[in-house]
Amino acid sequence: MRASSRIGDVEGGSSVKRNSVLFASASMALLVSSGISRPVRAEGHSETFTTYCAVCHGDDGTGNTEEGKKKGARNFTNAKWQASVDDARLIKSITKGHDKMPAFGKKLSEDEIKALVKEVRSFAVTKS
Repeated sequence: MRASSRIGDVEGGSSVKRNSVLFASASMALLVSSGISRPVRAEGHSETFTTYCAVCHGDDGTGNTEEGKKKGARNFTNAKWQASVDDARLIKSITKGHDKMPAFGKKLSEDEIKALVKEVRSFAVTKS
């Protein structure tokens, strides 16, 4: 064994490896804590809605997004539209797709789809 007068000078260069591991760990912790490595959730919405629906229907449910305009996304806040569709129709649209809306039946569970229907219904504007 050789003696060393420098701090962290360990035989075989393991101080470099240890420092690299510490740097990588600290970097990951910073990314995770900042939210960069995970999906950002729209306020008041499920992660499922944020991931699959908000890109077209928007955080506010109006469909007034760039993708929503291209695809003719429904305005979930429209009371007339809300009254014109039942839950079975919404389940079918989410599961199999509708017009330019893609199908999500292979990506989402039955429970996730039912939860999305409730979330779509939550956009209904109530008049007092």
